[in-house]
Formats: sequence, structure tokens, C-alpha cells
Amino acid sequence: MSTPARVSPLTDAQMTDAARWIELEQMRVVAAFRQEHIASLQTVAIGDLSFRRRTGVKGPGAAAALNAAGITTPQQPNQWCMSEGALIARLGLTEYLIEQHSAPDAVSRVLSLPAAADVYPVPHYDAALIILGPLAADLFRQTCSVDMATLDARQGALVLTSVVGVGATVAAMNTAAGTAYRMWFDGTYGSYMWETLCEIAHDMGGGAIGYDSMSKAIG
Repeated sequence: MSTPARVSPLTDAQMTDAARWIELEQMRVVAAFRQEHIASLQTVAIGDLSFRRRTGVKGPGAAAALNAAGITTPQQPNQWCMSEGALIARLGLTEYLIEQHSAPDAVSRVLSLPAAADVYPVPHYDAALIILGPLAADLFRQTCSVDMATLDARQGALVLTSVVGVGATVAAMNTAAGTAYRMWFDGTYGSYMWETLCEIAHDMGGGAIGYDSMSKAIG
């Protein structure tokens, strides 16, 4: 068996509880956890989406460069939209995160953008989570000063904030399981964030879910 070329920043924290692994986008991913309960989706569940490829650009010419590559960008800062099979998040006036969703084309296009004086690449080695279930916003109330229930998923709302003391970007989105929250943060805090949020979720009657359950829930 070949060794995956990419390593999730959450691997060490997940190793003990993992029951089965799969490989996605050349990264080892937990398909199911030992103590996983589908009932977590009825309270609050945490899934790992770190395997999705992502990159970024910033600068005065970033939006124009992305648009020229056929990628639609959000009209306002602190918004996200879907374009070319990717999630496009506008993190500020001129910075963008591009993460593949259903196809890798958009990320490849961004990585292939020609050099320009007003466009700067922003490599991303984030850990990426999804928090879903009826109590997802309540989990954030225990860990963050922003009330995530006020974010309008229909408008592609996102916020740059701090979760358990770690800087994070959180986006609200509609899924087959209801409103969910995508979260990206520095991968060096991966183990701390995963263990802390899973402990809180467990106390709330939820917990971690593997890719199999997560993919069915979010559609």
C-alpha cells in the first residue's frame, strides 16, 4: 500500500479513536470512529474536512485575476460563494481562500495564475472542520464570543474570530442536515482544537463523526 502524500494536521489526535481509514485526495482520512454514534447528528457532530485541497491569493488585483480564470468571487468581504466546484471565501478586502468541493479545477487554476505585481499567493495548510447538528451554534457559544446563530447561511456569511483561543474563520452554510458551520484554522493547533471541541461536543451528547457519516449528512 502506498503512503499518502499528504498528512492531516488532525491525524495524531484521531489515531486512538479511529476504527477505519480511507484515502481521499492523497490524505489518510478517518472513515469511522470506534465510539461513533449517528445520534450525534441529533445534537452536535464534528467532522474533519482537512483533506480538501485549498489555496489562496491576496492583493489589489486578486479578484480580477480570479475572475479572469473563470472564478466568481463574493461581492462583499466576510462572504463566501460556490464557483467552479469550489468554495470561494473572501476573508477581507482583497484576500481569498479557494477550497475544492466537488472538483479540483478551481484550485488548479489559482495555482496556475500568472505572476502579477498586485496578486500574491497565500499557501494554506489549514485544519478544516465542519460542525453540524441542532446544537452546533450552542457549541460555539461555549467556545467563541460570536453568536454563530446570527450568521445568515443564505447570504454566505462568514466571520474571522477566535475559537478556544485560536484564530479561526467560520462560515455558515446550508446542508442536507440543516445549518452547519465550516471552520478553518492554523493546522499547528489541530490536535488541541480537535480534542477540545470533541470533549465539549461529548458533554453535549454529541461527538466526532467519520467521513462516511459526515458525507451522508451534508450531501
